[in-house]
Amino acid sequence: MQLDLEEFAECLDIPQTTVERWIRQGRIPVRRKGNKCEFSQSLIEKWAETNHLKFVMPGMGEETEASGQEKEQEQAADDLQTVMRRGGVFYDIEGESVEDVLWAVVNRVPYFDTPEKKKSLYESLKAREAMMSTGIGKGVAIPHPRTPMTETDGPAFITTCFLKSPVDYRAIDKKPVFVLFLLVSTSAQLHLHLLAQLSFCLRNEAFLQLLNQYPAPEELYAKIAELSERIET
Repeated sequence: MQLDLEEFAECLDIPQTTVERWIRQGRIPVRRKGNKCEFSQSLIEKWAETNHLKFVMPGMGEETEASGQEKEQEQAADDLQTVMRRGGVFYDIEGESVEDVLWAVVNRVPYFDTPEKKKSLYESLKAREAMMSTGIGKGVAIPHPRTPMTETDGPAFITTCFLKSPVDYRAIDKKPVFVLFLLVSTSAQLHLHLLAQLSFCLRNEAFLQLLNQYPAPEELYAKIAELSERIET
């Protein structure tokens, strides 16, 4: 069965604009017919499974209207500024390698308060980096677990960490990373929701300039709140 762009986005329960961006980045198996894109259901189901995304054919989902409203309420509660405040902001994170930095960051995040939880998060972060660097360019990385961390008792959070010295993160533009946004969520849908908001902010040159100044937490949160008002939902 072939799916068009709109149907594909519906199957993954993500915005169509996100799908279009992934196509431009070459992240999705797609066949082009003129100006149209078609997706093979069998290939996409395997792709979604590999990337730990929920794939449900239109009309086959079991969510009720009420559960859909609950999801919207959950995402509204998890706005970007709230999630970043939960995670906190840290400075002078030490480490000479990606692994060193990730371990230092793991020891500062909330909710992972036992050696077992810290190790689980650290191993998941390393596994994700082994697949592909989360260094997105311009000195920024967005490390995140390979799969949602459903075992944590806490809510979603983003921990902001400014490094003491930039680290070679094998980023796409080869620039060393000086700031990390560690994103931890409890579902794939929420992860994509938060990642889209954070990515929007990171495309703003004024925001990038602010990051280079190692801003105080409240200054960072204020800028996030300002940019969040411009995000198209």
